[in-house]
Amino acid sequence: MPANPTTLFAPFARRCRTVAAALIGAFWRGKSGADVEALITDLAMRRQVSVVVGVLAFLFLVSLFAAQFGLVGLAGFFVVVILLIR
Repeated sequence: MPANPTTLFAPFARRCRTVAAALIGAFWRGKSGADVEALITDLAMRRQVSVVVGVLAFLFLVSLFAAQFGLVGLAGFFVVVILLIR
């Protein structure tokens, strides 16, 4: 019995949405990551995907910029991301 691709990627998609919500919540005063995730969940699927892909793409581009500064830049990037998520 072949597995449904939608059910295979659903946990991954939920994790990506949680990470994106945590990053947005770090910059949105008065909203926690859980509040932002609830707001994202209420959006239409296409809007959810665009928000999550946009945030993760921005995070990827910032990591590429940090990589230009070598190991120190990447270490700084990881520290900033960890502090934002906390």
